[in-house]
Amino acid sequence: MELKINPEPPEILHIDLNSAFAMTEQQANPLLRGRPVGVTNRLNDYAICIAASYEAKALGIGLGTRNKQARIIAPNFVMLETDPAKYKYIHNKLRVIFESYSPVAYMKSIDEGIIDFRGMRGILGGKTMEDIALEIKERIKREVGDYMSVNVGIGQNRWLAKLAASFMKPDGLYQIDKDNLEVVYSCLDLMDLPYIASRMKLRLIEQKIFTPLDFYRAPEVVLKKQVFKSINGHHWYLKLRGYETETQTSIHTVGRSYVLEHRTQDPVQIAAILYKTSVKIARRLARNNLAARGIILQLGYTDYPYRWQQRKMYALATRRGEQIYKRALELIEDAPKDTTVSAIAMTSYALEPYTNEQIPLYDDETARRERIEDAVNSINDIYGEMAIVPAGVMISKNPMADKISFGSIRYFN
Repeated sequence: MELKINPEPPEILHIDLNSAFAMTEQQANPLLRGRPVGVTNRLNDYAICIAASYEAKALGIGLGTRNKQARIIAPNFVMLETDPAKYKYIHNKLRVIFESYSPVAYMKSIDEGIIDFRGMRGILGGKTMEDIALEIKERIKREVGDYMSVNVGIGQNRWLAKLAASFMKPDGLYQIDKDNLEVVYSCLDLMDLPYIASRMKLRLIEQKIFTPLDFYRAPEVVLKKQVFKSINGHHWYLKLRGYETETQTSIHTVGRSYVLEHRTQDPVQIAAILYKTSVKIARRLARNNLAARGIILQLGYTDYPYRWQQRKMYALATRRGEQIYKRALELIEDAPKDTTVSAIAMTSYALEPYTNEQIPLYDDETARRERIEDAVNSINDIYGEMAIVPAGVMISKNPMADKISFGSIRYFN
């Protein structure tokens, strides 16, 4: 039998800060308001826009636009380098507001939050979800910044609330419920749905699912056995009908990536970058009480047709920067030689909770190094990221200040 639409009222809010990075910069500097603004991770000759203000988007400047190209389109365009301190401040302000409404409230990313009001009708004092959404909008302008605006989506599950938050941008408010669910689906393309990208759209079309309405009406067995070929098909069947399937996810990877301002073939410089990257990954692992068994190393080149990548899984997990660095050196042995490196990315995976048992038994030297690294991390927590660094890091000519992964909050909490 076909499962009917969830009959429960929509009681989940998805709040999405409009053009978060660019708007934060405009909030901080009133002279930028009304101007096309872009944000990039590193401001250099190779800078590309990773976030754009609405004024920039209106001119066709968006994700991936290079700084030089944007200035041709709009001579008054301003490209700024990301400022993690500002975004962390905004992120924490939003989190305080959201958590004041419900015990089930959290930041899903830098600029997105979820508030779950299910089971709370009796203590809302007769307020509707729309009333609360408008109140939150006003509080953000009053408590975070007068230039800040958000889109609020209301839905029966997190996915539908996120879909609703994508409508009427900027500063929109929309609700999806059992009465308008099918109408909403009939007005959209498959790739308008959250988490449906081009590859998934092709898989759906192969099964004669051409629209969101087709997707919604597809039998569960088709989604489970033919489209997704896994339990994901069942989850999508429920999700499309307003039933909750999502949960808060834990950290699965910890990594760092850098586009090099000073591109190099020098093995010493490359090793210095790897060392610093390893130290930063180790610091994040320690902060989250995790250790990693796997390492992925990627290198980009100016004179090589594709990114080189190598990965390896180790028997023992580690959170020590020195050990991660040794593993990175093992991987890079197989990299192309005599080529100019333009980018480096390293990711630790297969994460597991760290325990003292992961230090080899009777290995006093390893235990001593663990204590030293923990002490250095404690000092850096007080005086700033990388206030104390290994000497080998200092020889790098490339600035490697921390930047924000778009949407990521794993290092804010």
